[in-house]
Amino acid sequence: MTQQGAPRQEAPPPAAITPERFRADRSAAPRACAYGVGGYTVVELHGEIDIVGRESVGLELDRATSPPAPAVVIDLTPTCFFDCSGVELLCRAYRRVRDRGGRLRVVCDSPLILRTLRVGGLLDVVCPVPTLADALRED
Repeated sequence: MTQQGAPRQEAPPPAAITPERFRADRSAAPRACAYGVGGYTVVELHGEIDIVGRESVGLELDRATSPPAPAVVIDLTPTCFFDCSGVELLCRAYRRVRDRGGRLRVVCDSPLILRTLRVGGLLDVVCPVPTLADALRED
């Protein structure tokens, strides 16, 4: 609060978000990377998995869960943020795999993301494991 009659100081303008600056901070940009390991398709979810990345990440998850009896590992290790949009994506992937008679495994070691999965009711459904090696291990 300024005193009456005192000149107001203008706030500095916010830093412009340029495409170059956005590309430089790839850690937060939502994206999915899929690759095969053994009989599994591993889908790594990178960055902030929220409403912004829901469409692009969802397309990759849909591709991975499309074949009959898909074997999919969703790796949340590279994920730095995961909100209800991420929970929705995981629910959709789980239903698609289940309906096609496949297997879904989830890799997650982040206490915050595990808490989000618990609050979203998915923790006991997808039963995350802490490492990719654990997810690829046959039961």
